[in-house]
Amino acid sequence: MIESYELAVIGAGPAGMEAAVSAAGYGVKTVLIDSYPKPGGQYLMQLSPEFESRAESKTDADARKLFKHVNKSPTVKIFDTLVWGIFKEEDGSWLVALYGKDAPYYIQADNLVLANGTYDTPIAFPGWTIPGVITCGAALTLVKNQRVAPGQRAIISGTGPLLFAVAAHLIEAGVHVLAVCEANHLFPRGIKHTFTMLKQWNRLVEGAGYMKTILAAKTAYKIGWSVVEARGEDSVTQAVIARLDSKGNPVPGSQKEYDVDLVVSGYSLTPNTGLARMIDCEMTWQPQRGGWIPIRDENFMTSLPGVYIVGDGAGIAGAENARIEGKLVGAIIAVRLGHIGESRRDLLYNEMAGSIKHQQRFAGLLSDLFTPPPGLVNLLTDKSVICRCEEVTLGQIKEALQNGARSIGEVKMLTRTGMGNCQGRMCERSAAAIVAQKLAPDGAGMEKIGYYSVRPPLHPLPQSFLARADPDREGEEEKPLSPAE
Repeated sequence: MIESYELAVIGAGPAGMEAAVSAAGYGVKTVLIDSYPKPGGQYLMQLSPEFESRAESKTDADARKLFKHVNKSPTVKIFDTLVWGIFKEEDGSWLVALYGKDAPYYIQADNLVLANGTYDTPIAFPGWTIPGVITCGAALTLVKNQRVAPGQRAIISGTGPLLFAVAAHLIEAGVHVLAVCEANHLFPRGIKHTFTMLKQWNRLVEGAGYMKTILAAKTAYKIGWSVVEARGEDSVTQAVIARLDSKGNPVPGSQKEYDVDLVVSGYSLTPNTGLARMIDCEMTWQPQRGGWIPIRDENFMTSLPGVYIVGDGAGIAGAENARIEGKLVGAIIAVRLGHIGESRRDLLYNEMAGSIKHQQRFAGLLSDLFTPPPGLVNLLTDKSVICRCEEVTLGQIKEALQNGARSIGEVKMLTRTGMGNCQGRMCERSAAAIVAQKLAPDGAGMEKIGYYSVRPPLHPLPQSFLARADPDREGEEEKPLSPAE
């Protein structure tokens, strides 16, 4: 028998945890699902018990309290489990397909909250596939959670506040960080956001701690610079950086070379919209908010009734905004299901009105200052690999365009870009920029270029598991296969 819930929350980061706790607190029968063994997501990822954390920050303290709320909540928790598909049932409910050691094959839910967060925005540049060139997220996971220093001499390049956190953690791990390169030109336009930052005191304190570490290590912070090439054979041995113009194109003659064994690249974040695309939520192109994001109404509902998306998966706005949206959507769904009245929901809105405005201003700051510049793809050659999973080169994408491809979906069909294990998360941004150069050089018309379609399974799964994951076998008592099987 497939267990049925009023609400399934997919993703146990800041937004998902708050949504589950909020909804369950109002009496909604709720299940919380996440791929990690513990709640927290990438931003609030909990350390392994054998690791000792450094002095607890305000973020750590708030996270600890939230974890307690999740543990005490009547929400059913299914962790260490992948959601590989979502299917619409005839009665209007949703069948959520799961893969995990102790997870059922499926659960059924009347409503969905997708709180899938984000992932690093990789941008292809010459040498980006060489071992030793990694993303910001990979660097933080290795240092914070695996206690592994991924190199000895590093260059960090990209855009956004995450660069500070990566640099500080690498330095504390003993890595010699030669330079942090911020690709965007932050001044003078950053001055207008001074008031907004003064209202983000916790973020300022956290950032000041990172900056103190960076300054103590005498690491250069270069605004308007980026890595433009990584060199090496079996591993990276050299990084080339250059000053960029306002469009992200390298300024001739500005190149500098550094001997390194680690290049960390992170060009802001991309909303993780795989499940939203799979069930055909309507999307809109907003590069200042991370790229393709779902269209939502004032209640965070998508174009599909009963499907809500909250947090950075609906557009980059930060963890605090994600928590607020999670709290609110729990109350909204409780009203929709008749568990509480509208007055109780409105009271919560009024209590959080000031915080909502502050977070909206902060989201504007992020979009204004840290949207990745488009120019770096101009550095690529025809032999440059764009899709790492399927080893598709720039030359092959150009050939597809010459043969009549008029969207990124058609390029995918002709070249297999985006058909590998990562399902396009590593190559979509660069592939889209390449297609846009030919079909929409003025930046308009991205809606025609489109985005990769997503079909189940969302993640690579064993064929033996898929063969047995048949919802028509729900009456059988056979135990699901574990991931090892």
